[in-house]
Amino acid sequence: MPATLAVTKGISILREHGPAILNTTYRDVAAKKDLPRLQGPAGSHKSGNDPHIQGRAIDIILFANIENERVVADKLVDVFLTVREQMKWLAVVYNKKQWNWAGQEFPRGGDLISQHITHIHIEWAMAFAAQATWEQALIDELKARNWG
Repeated sequence: MPATLAVTKGISILREHGPAILNTTYRDVAAKKDLPRLQGPAGSHKSGNDPHIQGRAIDIILFANIENERVVADKLVDVFLTVREQMKWLAVVYNKKQWNWAGQEFPRGGDLISQHITHIHIEWAMAFAAQATWEQALIDELKARNWG
């Protein structure tokens, strides 16, 4: 399934108005190649009822064990929490934490992949994935931040 409007607009806005690191690549050790930090559509490794397969999720690759990347990721999570009512996302997950649509934080357990220590995961319910009425709110909040 192709990416929804929320995913395509989200990636575009993050590229244009977000921190510079989002326009770089990172070395994927398993794939043995450089990959973009902003990822939407599912790769071949995904299966089943995955939000990436359904085109309604973005992964933002920022490693929690690399200090400067974690600092940027924490700021991005805060941006998403600040504009959550406009964006109407379903969940944000990063660094052993998950936030629901109401902004409540919960611990995230499971294996290393489930804990999302390598990336921020943001997803929308299908009902809101086809919308992007929040574009300006996200742009304004990204511009208001000091990305260093």
